[in-house]
Amino acid sequence: MRPERLLLTCLLLTGCSEKLPVAVDLGPGADAGVTPAWDGGVAKSQKGNLRFKGPERLSLDLAQALELPAASVCNELGQYPCQSVHGVALGGVDPYQHSVYETASTTGATTPIAVERTVLSACNARIALDVNAPATAVVFKDVALSSDGRLVDAASPAVAAAVTSLVRRAWLRDPTVDERDTLVRLAAEVQATGATTPGVAWMQAACLAVFSSAEAVFY
Repeated sequence: MRPERLLLTCLLLTGCSEKLPVAVDLGPGADAGVTPAWDGGVAKSQKGNLRFKGPERLSLDLAQALELPAASVCNELGQYPCQSVHGVALGGVDPYQHSVYETASTTGATTPIAVERTVLSACNARIALDVNAPATAVVFKDVALSSDGRLVDAASPAVAAAVTSLVRRAWLRDPTVDERDTLVRLAAEVQATGATTPGVAWMQAACLAVFSSAEAVFY
């Protein structure tokens, strides 16, 4: 394709600009409060359109991220898929049972509850597999629990690795140091609540916090 046609196609289909950002060299003596006019080459989206994942995408993403069979992500009463039970609340449609033919323009009051219920169910399924079969653990590898259900060492590399794994699977990036440390410190806060098995309760809390975050439920 000729260069001018390639540029025209780019402009018509994506709205991209033919002008490249110009870097501004502030120099070694520049005022620290001055902001460069160039962001390092990261282009801003010209068609930003953040969307809620919805029932099918949310369930399938959880299944893939936590390496679970799609059918075991979340089932109410052990037999009704959550994406069907909570489908409308999660932004889906239900034309046959409730005559809902179009998705709602805004999320409802029960949407956060449905998201948390779906995510927590998936997290519980993954945690049960990891704790009961540590040799084949996927997320919480080598996270040691004491006989009374506590984390043996919350500051261990295994705990930090588990947090990093959760974030990578949910957010498709590495956690910042602050994000990782916050989730690690959560173990002490969970233990202070008097939970019967604080180690497992921390796993549940960390998994829920990461996978129910805005970064995980929007795309």
